[in-house]
Amino acid sequence: MKVAITFIGTNKYLNFLPKYYENIEKYFLPNTEKVILAFTDGELNDTPDNLKVYHQEHLEWPYITLRRFEIINKAREVIDECDWLVFIDADAIPVDTITEEEFFTDKPLFGVHHPCHALGMQPHNKYPGAFETNVKSRAHVTESDDTTMYWQGCLWGGKIPEVCAMIDELMERTNLDLEDGIVAQWHDESHINRYFIDNKDKVHTLGPQYAFPEVFADHCNFSPKIVHLAKDNSKYQT
Repeated sequence: MKVAITFIGTNKYLNFLPKYYENIEKYFLPNTEKVILAFTDGELNDTPDNLKVYHQEHLEWPYITLRRFEIINKAREVIDECDWLVFIDADAIPVDTITEEEFFTDKPLFGVHHPCHALGMQPHNKYPGAFETNVKSRAHVTESDDTTMYWQGCLWGGKIPEVCAMIDELMERTNLDLEDGIVAQWHDESHINRYFIDNKDKVHTLGPQYAFPEVFADHCNFSPKIVHLAKDNSKYQT
């Protein structure tokens, strides 16, 4: 098995790469062949053989996150040589061993249960929660949809080619929204939720411990596997 892991780190987010790479190698699928695809506007020299670098101009917030499907697609040639693709946010760091058995199942897609939804925190404790409700957006979710689960956009992926079909579809939907002057409330995450609701029987949902929020760790009743690092968003989302 070979797994592609995608890292998008432009501007200050590139600072997360050393720890990200170190912990991916140490904790994330330690016995599995991995290639890390790094999309950045920074300079990287003397990189390991399994770290492939793609130039990506920094886009102002929120377009750097909204266009991540388009960005990832730049590495399609390498992705097509792999068995699985995993997207992990630049500021999400594995801190405990994660094996193939716990991460991959017979379902071809996976996402992570948003910790705020899992803990019943506002606004996630009742519809519409964080779902996109603008009916003009391709990400919109209605009360008649199955809204029992809300996935966080920091961690998702799947088997090739199912995850590539998802990337292609969401790339088209986000571009159509932008052509209509629409930005979904939670950007790429909103589109992921719409797609996962429509394909729920294909989605393996990882527990919130795989998106452990360092910013309110004291509220969590689960131990971290991947920590979403606390940071001053005003310094990064520029």
